Amino acid sequence: MKRSSPAEEKGIVYLVGTPIGNLEDITYRAISILKKSDIVACEDTRNTAVLLKHYGIRPKKLVSLYSQIEEKEGERLVKEVKEKNLILSYCSDAGMPGISDPGALLAKKCQDLSVPVTVLPGPTAALSALVLSGLDTADFSFFGFPPTKKGAMTKFFSSLKEREETLIFYESPKRIIETLSIMKEVFSGERKATIVRELTKIHEETIFGTLDELSSLSDIKGECVIVVEGAKERSVDSKALEKEIRSLLKEGSSVKDVSRLIAERHGIKKSDVYEMALAMQGKTK
Repeated sequence: MKRSSPAEEKGIVYLVGTPIGNLEDITYRAISILKKSDIVACEDTRNTAVLLKHYGIRPKKLVSLYSQIEEKEGERLVKEVKEKNLILSYCSDAGMPGISDPGALLAKKCQDLSVPVTVLPGPTAALSALVLSGLDTADFSFFGFPPTKKGAMTKFFSSLKEREETLIFYESPKRIIETLSIMKEVFSGERKATIVRELTKIHEETIFGTLDELSSLSDIKGECVIVVEGAKERSVDSKALEKEIRSLLKEGSSVKDVSRLIAERHGIKKSDVYEMALAMQGKTK
């Protein structure tokens, strides 16, 4: 077991949430920590330099830490923080480090080397879009960017077809039309969805509709978040379901196989069918 306390003033790593568009969306604490950091590491020094300049911050040391070098360079930086008792702040290009951005491996290195690590909360495009979507916010899952190839994308969405929670995805403007088209095929055109693009920027726009309506759009610019309504729980005649389960059990099918077959056939939870089949198993012998 390992513990990490952010109470230390030195020898610590901060994961800093930064604006996703509007430069004013940053906390006072984040600005304060960035000012006193010995090292500011970031996904792209050019992007972070714009933010630092906006707030008059002149870092003692600004270094690049993008995904391809995060494993090796992250370890080196964490060791330096520990050996020299430094403050290191890490910023991804926008939003929260580690959310479809580098940062998670850096946090893991801190754990491995027993260096305190904490987060300075900030904007997250996925959660901001979810709130704007008007869809269920009580139960949701975030999946980042879907696969880019059509076959892989179709398979990926098919695996999520029966999920009942709200689904959140990122997508680029170059692929979003194709992505929406495949979503329509897999999830059905009646499924409600929301596109939120250019969050917090001048041209921010939220588009509500069904997948059928959204897939008919022809020109969507800017980075996008797609929020999709979860699957509706299907109502199944309980007596008919029991009869079907009993029949399969009598034919010699295992409880596990019955659960899988019935769940796939009716689009219901496998665990629910398993409990029913298990309770009925003894009565069929």
